[in-house]
Amino acid sequence: MHAPKQLLFALLLTLCCALASPAVYAAETTPAAKQDAPKSDAGKADAAKADTAKSDAPKPDAAKPDTPKADAPKADTAKSDAGKTDAKKDSAKADKQDKSSAKADAKADAKTDEKAVEPKDGEAPIPTLPLRDPWEMVWSGQKTLLDEITQKATVMGDTFVQRSTNLSEKVQPFMEEARRLLVLLNTYKNWPNPVEAVSRRITSTVLDLRKVLDPVMGARTEVQALLERVGYLADSMPEDLHDGSLSPEMQEYAKTLVLTRLRLTAVMAQYDSALAPALALIKRLEKMQEEINAQIPLLWKNYYLQSPVPWLSPDAWADFGRQMHNSVQGMILRLPVEIPVTAERWGTALLRFVVCLLLTGVLTTLLYRRWASHDTVSGTVRHIFRVSLPWLCVGLALLGSSLSASGEFFRLFLALGNLCLIVAQIHLAWDLRLLKYPEVQQQKPPFWILIQPTLCSYVLLYLPLTKPLVLVIWLGIVIASIVRQHRRPKLDLGPLHVETSVLECEPMVLWICLVLTLGGLHIYSMVLYLLFVSCSLALQLCLGGMALVSSLNDRLPQEGVRAALAHLAVALSAPVVLVAAIVGVSQWVGTLPGGMYLLQHYVLRGVNVGATQFNIVHLLLIITMFYLTRTAVAMGSRFLARLPKQGLAIDSTLIPPMQTAFTYALWCCFGLFVLRALGMELSNLAMVAGGLSVGIGFGMQTIVNNFLSGLILIFSRTLQAGDVVEVGGTQGRVRKISVRATMVETFDNALIIVPNSEFVASRLINWTRNSRTVRREIKVGVAYGSDADQVMKILLAMANANSNVLKYPPPSVAFADFGASTLDFSLKFWVRDYDVAVSTASDIRVEIEREFREQHIDIAFPQLDVNIKELPPSAKAPLPSAEPRASKRRAPRRPRRVLPAAAKSSKPGDKNAPAATPDDGDDDENS
Repeated sequence: MHAPKQLLFALLLTLCCALASPAVYAAETTPAAKQDAPKSDAGKADAAKADTAKSDAPKPDAAKPDTPKADAPKADTAKSDAGKTDAKKDSAKADKQDKSSAKADAKADAKTDEKAVEPKDGEAPIPTLPLRDPWEMVWSGQKTLLDEITQKATVMGDTFVQRSTNLSEKVQPFMEEARRLLVLLNTYKNWPNPVEAVSRRITSTVLDLRKVLDPVMGARTEVQALLERVGYLADSMPEDLHDGSLSPEMQEYAKTLVLTRLRLTAVMAQYDSALAPALALIKRLEKMQEEINAQIPLLWKNYYLQSPVPWLSPDAWADFGRQMHNSVQGMILRLPVEIPVTAERWGTALLRFVVCLLLTGVLTTLLYRRWASHDTVSGTVRHIFRVSLPWLCVGLALLGSSLSASGEFFRLFLALGNLCLIVAQIHLAWDLRLLKYPEVQQQKPPFWILIQPTLCSYVLLYLPLTKPLVLVIWLGIVIASIVRQHRRPKLDLGPLHVETSVLECEPMVLWICLVLTLGGLHIYSMVLYLLFVSCSLALQLCLGGMALVSSLNDRLPQEGVRAALAHLAVALSAPVVLVAAIVGVSQWVGTLPGGMYLLQHYVLRGVNVGATQFNIVHLLLIITMFYLTRTAVAMGSRFLARLPKQGLAIDSTLIPPMQTAFTYALWCCFGLFVLRALGMELSNLAMVAGGLSVGIGFGMQTIVNNFLSGLILIFSRTLQAGDVVEVGGTQGRVRKISVRATMVETFDNALIIVPNSEFVASRLINWTRNSRTVRREIKVGVAYGSDADQVMKILLAMANANSNVLKYPPPSVAFADFGASTLDFSLKFWVRDYDVAVSTASDIRVEIEREFREQHIDIAFPQLDVNIKELPPSAKAPLPSAEPRASKRRAPRRPRRVLPAAAKSSKPGDKNAPAATPDDGDDDENS
């Protein structure tokens, strides 16, 4: 009745064995295979005889004690078969319906086994491997695994005493070092230099202590892993473990499992108790270091913003000896964090220096062979590769060697590396400026004269000397710099106005530094001079970098993939130059003692405006994304503009709306990025939208109206760039449509900004919306008596002769009316383009006038005849003499032609009346 429980237990043990020790089955199978293998020829013969006897005789009982040794494999096989038979009987009792099928399967298996074992005539019998019970294999593997765990637990418990004794001896020096560091911290708690040194030594102590604890921590981890494996084995045991239904063998297994767990738990507790003092020491040191790191920025801030030093007072020099002694002690305390103190660390630092120098040197050499090895290269480019870049390589190598194993920096190597980079910046910035202005004869960098006070100020700030002594030394340096500046001849730098302005401002800065130093504020004086030099150098480097980028941009192609890369490089140039300038200034600050803490605390942390945090990194990201967005807009607009030229079936009038939508989409994404970069949640835009709705309702109604009207014009395509429109009495060509207003250029070359709301709200005439063709009309009046058919033929011929007139629809002429003085004709024709409509009409008029003149057709004009019946008496008096006015010039008058009486008496509408001439019109107007 316990067969199903045993089967379930076997399955659970199989799963645990597979998870815990996959190699158990291989270990169990190998001895069985070795056991079944024949040892000699005699053994083979005996086995053959035994197999023959077995095939003729009934199977021996597995319980017989007198089974011969040669038949041991057969006995095992018999046991296995007996176990199978018992298992089948138990299964038949549990499930009576499957009894017949189980017996049939057993008989079939037996027959198959007999057939497989029977040898052929004249051949030796084939040895077969015994079949083993899976339950026995799982049980054997679990017992082996438990025995191994028990043995390891015993070894761990036996070796604990030796390990704990060695651990106590190794941890004792670290405890003494921790007490020493605590005393130093209490002694120099207000001095940033020693406190920083204590923090570095705490880091080194913690790392060394962890190395000592690593073997013991590894042993504890191993014990914990064994305990987890025992837990897996215990979880696989059946729940009814204590009901007495299990076999004695399984009860012994469970008892061993419990004892092993208890032994491992005890060993784990011993390791925890042995490691507790060391772990508590590490925790105390780390807490002390956190407190120091939180206090160091404030200490450095107080150091640089200290009160004036009373250097003229005798009290400031009273304890000079003790102050110098403390300075020396501070230097000794800082020695382990300034330079490597062991041969191993010196070797590591030297290896890093050599590797970094080789990498940068090889890269510089390859660039030199690629760009500067030709004879046509200027001397400035050669100077960059021979002077500027080598200094840069050495500085980077020193920075690489300054990194310690603990992740901290050796300050001496860091300071030397930064100084080398500063020298490289001075040479490189001047070389970049000379690339744009090769006519300048000055070869030595003009800012090199500023480097001497700079290096002196760095040394004075780096060494922990007494304040009065540092003040006196810096005072002498400032006075010497002022005297040297007055004796230095003025440099002629030509068009380099920035360098000239900086050199002219240097005396003023030196005098300010002198005043501050005399007032006891020597720290302010040194920092002011360093900021002046660093900002001047950063400005020079920015100008040189931008000039280099501009020159490279001029040489790159304007179309294609390389053009896109060129625009991308130009977009990144401004952020890169800005980053270079900021990094340059930050490098000068980081070289100062405590500079890295100040940068990290005040620059990288930034300022908080409400719940929004803003720092220099966010500023650089926003500026970079601004230039990238602007470049993406330009490249995308250019790409869309080129789509019709690429053979795509797209209407060219769709390009401007697509460009506008693309532009606003990118700028909206940029706006969301800025809000997110500043820490503003996008869900807060709902409140902003509520405030904007109130503002729109009161003060921004016109702006929003124009904005929405602009969107309507853009996406409805009512107006497009290049259309000729007429709105509000203004006629011109649309140049650009924006979301606020539309720029219309009149034919007088005047640019009119028309709000978009006027195009939507008022009447708009678009002359070129449907097509560029336009109809023009020329009205001609000829004198009465002219041949109307001839006039119409001439008008049609002149229109058809012009190349700008469309053949379809064809030109047409109409006899419009009988005028008061003329026969009115109207010529209508279509011009192919609106831009040439006026010039085409003018050309046709010229041709008509010429042809009429040749055909003696008069173009009449209005005229009026006045008949005087009787003059008044005053008019009959003789006119005064014209002698006094004889000296004045008078335009000669053309004699009036006298018309016949019939013409005078005729009416204007009479067909028989003679045609009027232009001379008659002139006479009438003069009369």
